[in-house]
Amino acid sequence: MKKLLFICSILITLNATAQSPEGINYQAVVRDPAGATITNAPVGLKLSLLQSSATGTVVYEESFAPFSNDFGLVNVVFGQGTVISGSFTTVDWSVGPYFIEVAADVTGGSSYSVLGTQQLMSVPYALYAKSAENAFSGDYNDLTNQPVLPTLTSELTNDSGFITSPDDADADPTNELQDITLSGSTLTITGGSSVDLSTVNPPLTEAQVDAYVANNGYLTTEVDGSNTNELQTLSISGNSITLSNGGGTVAVPDPVQLSAGGRVGMCAGSTASGAGWTSYNSTTIQINVSTAGCAFASTPQYFTSIGGLGSHFELVGASAIYSPSSNGFTVYLKKNDGSTVSPADAVSGGWYLNWQGIGN
Repeated sequence: MKKLLFICSILITLNATAQSPEGINYQAVVRDPAGATITNAPVGLKLSLLQSSATGTVVYEESFAPFSNDFGLVNVVFGQGTVISGSFTTVDWSVGPYFIEVAADVTGGSSYSVLGTQQLMSVPYALYAKSAENAFSGDYNDLTNQPVLPTLTSELTNDSGFITSPDDADADPTNELQDITLSGSTLTITGGSSVDLSTVNPPLTEAQVDAYVANNGYLTTEVDGSNTNELQTLSISGNSITLSNGGGTVAVPDPVQLSAGGRVGMCAGSTASGAGWTSYNSTTIQINVSTAGCAFASTPQYFTSIGGLGSHFELVGASAIYSPSSNGFTVYLKKNDGSTVSPADAVSGGWYLNWQGIGN
């Protein structure tokens, strides 16, 4: 038997407070054509909000899928269902009237049949009152009964409390000027009162104040009576540099020291272990040695040898000097079997170059 939804009773109340959610309670009884209630069964329901008339524009629409209870009653809140179109929270309730169109599918589906339309009366319009309570735009010009505000300084002279005459109340424009003075431990302001600073803990003695003012913590006299004994001089002797007045002595490191023998113009040194090597090609690495610290007047005779932590016995070319000058020279290294060599091999082997320069 075909079942129909009859609206036997409709309860429309407003659930609109200062907090969400907002909605309109809707209640109906489901009956079949014989008038018997359809209990504990699914019902498909669609509610539409129409503006102006029962056939007006749909401004909001949503669907529900409630179950009827033991009495055939279904309850929903219009505004909290599944939205089909529109927004319930943005409905302008001030531009009514509004009507609710009811459509249903008593099989619980969405093949809705329109059952009727009913006009919303005064109760739902509390939604409009709720939005209207905060409708002030915030613009002062939108207020009614605006007070008249003075715009000229002359309009404020009668009761503003400001001085409007160049003469003050006692006709003396200078007697408010005051000075502050300290006499002993008494601090006084003219025309006012005095306070005793002797109760301040800890008080400064006169001698302490004088001492602080005199030098403010800085030395004003030479403690040992000599203003020259802090001056020091540098001197060099052999490979040692000395600072006078107990300043200490340091040895000049290689390669800038002169030979300790009778012959001058001799200088020696070595490169750092594994450092300074660059790639020349796949089978050759090179190192540029600086002897600028030796201060040779001209290109000396250079002598070299290779040292390291390992594998340096496989190398050739350590004694061959290239591009010699008074400031340095270049050495190229290869492996004796002609295999590849790289700066990384120099690092892992800790290779370094010992050198000696003998000037003319």
